Amino acid sequence: MDALLSASGPLPEKSHKPKPRRALLHQKVNRGSGKDSIDSSLHSILPQTRLPSSLHSHLTDIHPSTNLSKIKDKKLRAKLASEQVSQKRARGERDDVQTYLNNPAVTSYSHAFGDDEDAEAVEDDGEPMDTGIEVDETAGERTWRVSQDEIAGAVGVSARAKKFDLRLETVGDGGYSIDYTRNGRHLAIASSSGHIATFDWQAGKLHSEIQVGESVRDIKFLHNESFYAVAQKKYVFIYDGEGTEIHKMKQHIDVTKMEFLPYHFLLATVGNAGHLKYHDTSTGLMVAEHKTRLGSVQAMAQNRHNAIIHLGHQNGTVTLWSPNLSTPHVKLLAHTGPVQSISIDPSASSCGRYMATSGADGRVKVWDNRNWGKTVREFGVRSAGRHEVDWSGRGLLAVSGKGGVSVYRDLHAPSTKPPSSYLSLPLPGLAPRSIRFCPYEDILGVGHSAGFSSLLVPGSGIAQYDSGEADVYESYGRRREKEVRGVMEKIQPDLITMDTNAFLGRVGDGGAAHRPIHGPNIREVPFYKKTRAERLEVLGKADTDGAGVADDAESADESAGSGVDEAGNPVKLGQGAKRREKIRQEKEKHKMRGKSKSSKRFLRKKRKNVIDPTTVAVKEKLDRERAEQDKQRKVASGEIKVDTGALSRFG
Repeated sequence: MDALLSASGPLPEKSHKPKPRRALLHQKVNRGSGKDSIDSSLHSILPQTRLPSSLHSHLTDIHPSTNLSKIKDKKLRAKLASEQVSQKRARGERDDVQTYLNNPAVTSYSHAFGDDEDAEAVEDDGEPMDTGIEVDETAGERTWRVSQDEIAGAVGVSARAKKFDLRLETVGDGGYSIDYTRNGRHLAIASSSGHIATFDWQAGKLHSEIQVGESVRDIKFLHNESFYAVAQKKYVFIYDGEGTEIHKMKQHIDVTKMEFLPYHFLLATVGNAGHLKYHDTSTGLMVAEHKTRLGSVQAMAQNRHNAIIHLGHQNGTVTLWSPNLSTPHVKLLAHTGPVQSISIDPSASSCGRYMATSGADGRVKVWDNRNWGKTVREFGVRSAGRHEVDWSGRGLLAVSGKGGVSVYRDLHAPSTKPPSSYLSLPLPGLAPRSIRFCPYEDILGVGHSAGFSSLLVPGSGIAQYDSGEADVYESYGRRREKEVRGVMEKIQPDLITMDTNAFLGRVGDGGAAHRPIHGPNIREVPFYKKTRAERLEVLGKADTDGAGVADDAESADESAGSGVDEAGNPVKLGQGAKRREKIRQEKEKHKMRGKSKSSKRFLRKKRKNVIDPTTVAVKEKLDRERAEQDKQRKVASGEIKVDTGALSRFG
């Protein structure tokens, strides 16, 4: 045993150096010089959460500007640096999103049909198609030969699911009217026989389905999918998202077309009587009612850029209206027959400048709102029946006829040649009643006599959307907040005008008091655009003493003056003053006693249905004066004997 111990050698001396303490979870571990310390609590999950190098963002190496080094306060300098880095990173991410969305391979299905990857729509590769029709191979694009089955077979699974048909039974030849929400996610359909349904067509979720039992002419969503208006046989009804009747609008009778102005919360309706009515859906008040005096209206559209309403009449005229003007802004003879449909181009390049109309004469015309004298494009439609027109978000025009829908593009350039069809969407044996392009989607919705059809139109929709304007992925809380904010920021109807760039957002010229009315270089203001003071001055009823405008002709005559100055000397009167003086003298000649009392003039100025303490006091004063006059008259005639004794003062 001793030999073994001696062979093993001496025992090692015990070290007096303390052992390193194990770091706690909330403490950092020092990894040595040249290495960053890490938190031990994250060391276990760090390998699993590390992103691959291909997904690393190029926005991580963003540094603040060097001018912050001059700030001495450390907290302020750190806060400003953090804000600058956040802003630069946000701008970079926004640019990345725009670059991704502007990629044609992402926003359209064109790469499946042509050799050009930068194409924004369906392109023909020039190869002959097996259609059974002999055509010239060098004839150019023949995209109108591409069928819906070929488009559906070339796109992805998610885009293919957006093409569907709803076969529904209808009574009569009316068909279905359709409408999309502003974000394009929800769809409403209404048949002429009274069947109404609203649903989320992307998720396949039904919101409401009712049968009203009477004819329906039009359906329109309000500010969101929670409420929608239905133009029924006699009145307009408001329903909520579950199909419950909320309101019966008895002021709107026999309505044929409706439009909703989302920024003003105005529901515009027009019917067979030809009365255009604006109803505020937030307050329930009637804002304006205009008589068009042109008969029944079957075509109606709104310009989304300036909220002007376009109406098409039976005599072929198109009129433009706003709630603050009782006469049309523009009156245009568009067709030789009744106008059947109107649509305004909502694309960003157009800014609401182009209008498309279709008439019973079989012609489709494109107009420029800046020049109404001549059409931009005009072509005929071979199919019979009613023709509906609708513009897409990228400026494609869809024209429906009996048996199908044709889509045209590049109609903004003036040309005398008829345009070639971009896509032809046949609907054999069906008569389309209403067509609408779905916002932010390459989808064309068609309501026809057999139900509803959703058709694929590559390159028609805009992939970019503003979440503050129309959020495609809107949640319940976001929708509620947006609804409240929209009511609080509602635009007044008085701001609706034809040229928003010329009248809105500009500094005024000092008001009507400082505006020159006459002069060699001053353009004469129309009478209906003058202020009330200017109108009374033209009519010779203005108040010249500076105390205000007279409310009636009698007060205006008294304030006109008698042709003498303060000293009593005669002065030379102008033509307007002479006319006012003549009217005043004629009035003075036929004036009766007591006619011009100040108290009676005060009551004539006030409205009879308004009761306030001042009006009551004036009426009591007049009653006392009238009673005193009656008493004096009776005393003078001897009907009442007056006691003149010493005690009469106490009687």
